[in-house]
Amino acid sequence: MSRFSLSGYAFALAALLGAMGCSSNDTTPGTGSGGQGSGGAKSGGAGGTGGSSQAGGSGGTVGSGGSSTVGSGGASTGGTTGKGGTTSASGGTTGGSTGPRDASAGSGGSTSALDGGPGSGGATSPRDGGAGFDGRTAEDGKTGSGGLGGGTGGTATGGTSGNNPCKASPCVILPLGDSITHGFNSSDDAGYRSGLFKLAVAASQNITFIGSQTNPKSPLSVSGKDLPRNHEGHDGYTVSQIAGLVSPKPAFSGTPHIVLLHAGTNDMTSNADPTKTADQLDTLIGDIVAAAPDALVVVAKIVPLGYSNSNYTSYIAKIPDLVKARAAKNQNVVMVDMSALPSSDIRGNGNVHPTDKGYSDMADLWYGVIKGYLPK
Repeated sequence: MSRFSLSGYAFALAALLGAMGCSSNDTTPGTGSGGQGSGGAKSGGAGGTGGSSQAGGSGGTVGSGGSSTVGSGGASTGGTTGKGGTTSASGGTTGGSTGPRDASAGSGGSTSALDGGPGSGGATSPRDGGAGFDGRTAEDGKTGSGGLGGGTGGTATGGTSGNNPCKASPCVILPLGDSITHGFNSSDDAGYRSGLFKLAVAASQNITFIGSQTNPKSPLSVSGKDLPRNHEGHDGYTVSQIAGLVSPKPAFSGTPHIVLLHAGTNDMTSNADPTKTADQLDTLIGDIVAAAPDALVVVAKIVPLGYSNSNYTSYIAKIPDLVKARAAKNQNVVMVDMSALPSSDIRGNGNVHPTDKGYSDMADLWYGVIKGYLPK
């Protein structure tokens, strides 16, 4: 072989070795990025964290936090595992808190009645511990919604039930109480009842009122619909006298789906002992539950008197706990706070009855608690 050929082979060998020396044992890492989890809406779960990326793999997809539905714990979906590499994204934790037994506002929602109400906010209903029937507002007075046709609006305190009290159409409502239930001093002599009926008609909902009393001066119709004029409001009646209408045998005919109870004003204007009156109210609530165990009993924290009265203040302060205790026994009892009505809603100068505006505001509060149950 010639020297030229040997030198050519040597040159080729050197070039080959040089090319190998320029090669690195390292591989270029992949550029996949881990997803960042996002927190759930409202009281939803914590955000998921994206996985780290290795060896060219792509990071995990974004984990989404649980979305919070009023009245129930939020659902949470985890992130999917990233491909190529050892990445994974972890989803948010379960969001959504259950409604306070103190009504609510229903579960999840804040309770408006005893704890939206009603649950709203609800809220808050007896059996599963939300605020009010199916998501009423809780005691914090915020609107809660959820559950079966959960209502919004009024401050309802108490437990939550998955059952709709209105078993048929129309929903049968018993207005029970004293002269304020009668509608004394209202221009149409129907008080909050005409306003409540008007709200139901506007929403194409079907209700009727029952009771042994009727007011001849009440209008025959409201919003083009015949107004049911029955009620169980008795002028001057104290809590114990109202209780006499229920036990041992109800003075009213028929079994109500919903009872609207406003009682204690006459006790407080006569300076009755607030503790004793609260005990009598508790007995009255128990009698109503016994007479109509499937009914929703909405207990009013009664309207202001229009003047300062320490007995009144002490009495209304006891009502939320009475209702909570009933709800804890799985009784369908909630509270609506009428004590927050402005002083301008009360006639004053010794007249403890609401003005027409006051009665209208009462209707709004009652309706806020029950509207989620009323049939079309």
